Amino acid sequence: MADNLVEVQILGRKILLTHDGNEDYVREIAEYVNDKMERIQAESKSTTTLNVAILTALDVADDYFKQIGRHREVCEKIDKQCLDLVNYIDSKL
Repeated sequence: MADNLVEVQILGRKILLTHDGNEDYVREIAEYVNDKMERIQAESKSTTTLNVAILTALDVADDYFKQIGRHREVCEKIDKQCLDLVNYIDSKL
């Protein structure tokens, strides 16, 4: 189990995280979260770590839902193009 631990820093605090063999991925995620938290901490008037963590969670959730929306739009465009292509092929047969 100790082989699957990686130490990261979030807002200056050392945190031990377990990983499934991809330590670099865990470090990348931790760096992403730390960067967002530092930005939010600098931009907000909130001084508590809990408030910064909540604001960061909301920011990450916003990014996630926007990405889901973009993904959905791309899938709908692909579906429409596929249907158009099938209709075109059918019209030529």
